Amino acid sequence: MFRIPFPPTACLPLVALLAVFPTLAHEMGNDVVQQDSAAHSGDSLPSLVIQALERNPGIRAMEFQVKALHGSPGHTWYLEPPQVGVEFYQSPVRSFPNPLKNQMEVDYSVQQAFPFPGKIGSRKHAEHKHAEMGDFELEALKRKIVREVKTDYYEVYLLDRRAEINRESQALISRLIESARRQYEVGIGRQADILRAQSELTSLKTDSITLEQSRQAMVGILNALLNRKIGNPLEVADSITPAEIDFPQDRLQPLLESNHPVLKAMKSSIQMREAEKSVAKKEYLPDFMLGGSYKNMLEMPSGTHGGELQDYWSVMISMNVPFAFWSLPKYKAAVVQSEANLDQAEQEYLDMRNMVIARAHAALLKSESSRKLALISRKVLVPQAQQALESTLAGYQGGKGEFMALLDAFRTSLMAKENSEMALMRLLSSQAELEEAVGLSLEDIRNKITEGDGK
Repeated sequence: MFRIPFPPTACLPLVALLAVFPTLAHEMGNDVVQQDSAAHSGDSLPSLVIQALERNPGIRAMEFQVKALHGSPGHTWYLEPPQVGVEFYQSPVRSFPNPLKNQMEVDYSVQQAFPFPGKIGSRKHAEHKHAEMGDFELEALKRKIVREVKTDYYEVYLLDRRAEINRESQALISRLIESARRQYEVGIGRQADILRAQSELTSLKTDSITLEQSRQAMVGILNALLNRKIGNPLEVADSITPAEIDFPQDRLQPLLESNHPVLKAMKSSIQMREAEKSVAKKEYLPDFMLGGSYKNMLEMPSGTHGGELQDYWSVMISMNVPFAFWSLPKYKAAVVQSEANLDQAEQEYLDMRNMVIARAHAALLKSESSRKLALISRKVLVPQAQQALESTLAGYQGGKGEFMALLDAFRTSLMAKENSEMALMRLLSSQAELEEAVGLSLEDIRNKITEGDGK
């Protein structure tokens, strides 16, 4: 935020801008904001992104969640555990509590339930799609963290550039104070001019403190994303060159529909709901129970049976009847519920698809406008404001200008430099937002469009 309204003298650069705008418009078609990138120092942004992907607690927690989803028993082919039993048949009451005394027989049995063919496959397919959703949600979280790291990094970069401009401005205003003092000493200037300049210097020093506090806070946020100590120092690059964006909006939509992780997760959700619907419909089909038993006939007391008893075995098969009129409503309700869940998933996908397309469109427009503003600021407004300041300073030192006009020119120059850096930061941030909105890096977007995937 600036301390004063835009001064009247700042209108001069805008008039000149209108005169050269046709030339700039042609230049913008092929040029992008180019910063001096020969000397890049400080922490590398790609290395910080890698650190965030490896260390961020939110990502690691999601990775464990996805691991749990893939380790779910629903992914495996299994049957319900069998039932095994032993029955001590017709033990006399007088032998209680010993079941092995004087009983007539011992029955051994085993039973196993078998679902109707196809039920297990449908259940496994639904579970696979659930885990697949987790994979894509993890990818979406990573994209979000990458965007946050980049935008926070660009914020720190902007604060550093503003601090640099502030230091240069303090040196310049110190020169103006000396000029005003010399003018006052020879009887040309006024003491009020010196006081105004000193007040401006104090204001700049106050701003430098605020910038440093803001930087420390932003570095703390960035360190939190990297799972580092909040007070860890961070040095950003001396200059950043934005990537060139030369692809139209209509080529982005097919790419984001096939690559955006949130949309892919919601497609998997639809497929999971379809599998759940198939499971619900198959509940109309009966499940089977297969069992067998062996009867061990023991020696009987004399006179209790007409002859000697023989051991024997038996086999049993049964099935449930889900279509009985008293149980059918349960399965009908499950089908209705699964159909409603499927319809909900499809509508949520359409809603998210529209939102993602709108966000990508907004990010692309923001990137294009920021690029133009950064180009205008760097090539027109900053040079013209600097020329106006130098001209006003020369006139004042020659005794032909007012100090207020000089101060206004200084403020205009300061504002132009800060606006230029702000436009660059917005351009970089919008490009990071575009990458998240599409689900691909700018380089991957360009390569896929070149290969024809964006048609």
